[in-house]
Amino acid sequence: MSQAISQAGAWITDFHLYSDILIYINSEIQTTNLDRFAETLQGKGLNLSQNSIGQLILAGDKTLKEKKLIGTLQIIFLHD
Repeated sequence: MSQAISQAGAWITDFHLYSDILIYINSEIQTTNLDRFAETLQGKGLNLSQNSIGQLILAGDKTLKEKKLIGTLQIIFLHD
């Protein structure tokens, strides 16, 4: 995931791993890179909810002023 986040032009600022159940990754990204961020994560097999995709599209609207966005990515690991 760290490579995917970096490839999308984001910076990891912190993370918290909770056993083998979930991880929180705090990052910063320019709003102009949000579409690439979503594409890169999905390309690595991460399933984004429709709500998450909608929020990324709205925040990455090219008509808005470019700014830095701080956020958290929560990944839940499913085990058989």
